[in-house]
Amino acid sequence: MGNQTPLKMDMRVWGFGIYLIVLNLALMYVLVGIWPGTMVLGPNDRVSLLGGGWLDMAMPPETRYLMIVAVAGALGSYIHLATSFADYVGSRKLVWSWGWWYVLRPFIGMALAVIVYFVVRGGLITGQGGAENLSPYGVAAIAGMAGMFSKQATDKLREVFENLFRTEKSLDRPDKLQG
Repeated sequence: MGNQTPLKMDMRVWGFGIYLIVLNLALMYVLVGIWPGTMVLGPNDRVSLLGGGWLDMAMPPETRYLMIVAVAGALGSYIHLATSFADYVGSRKLVWSWGWWYVLRPFIGMALAVIVYFVVRGGLITGQGGAENLSPYGVAAIAGMAGMFSKQATDKLREVFENLFRTEKSLDRPDKLQG
């Protein structure tokens, strides 16, 4: 945080706090709207947002799970950023140079949750069962934790990638480029 002056409780702090409350309500509203009404999803199940008029559409199970993952990942990141915001405001150490960190956290959580979902679905669940056999609770839990613990999730994905694509370095390769 360096030499920066801590923020006073000005209108920017109040405005950002209100934004966080609205963001939480919006994420929860969308999550409830896309949540399946039954554990077994059918290919023509409908999702209805905004009162059922404007955003009423059939959503296949795979698409619905991707939406649940994205929203749950954003919600997990929201928990992290709202807690951080409250801690720094409470200790009077919040500085605006971290503003973009706070704004981008939900989007980072969404993207990371989708990647983690792909890793889990691609590596841990065989291709025999489709999305209709998944538990929305388990999917949302993994996505939310990926968003909430994005640093740890990124580190774990890096570790998995490095182990999967590890190469043996050989100094005597005949096709090595000389620089």
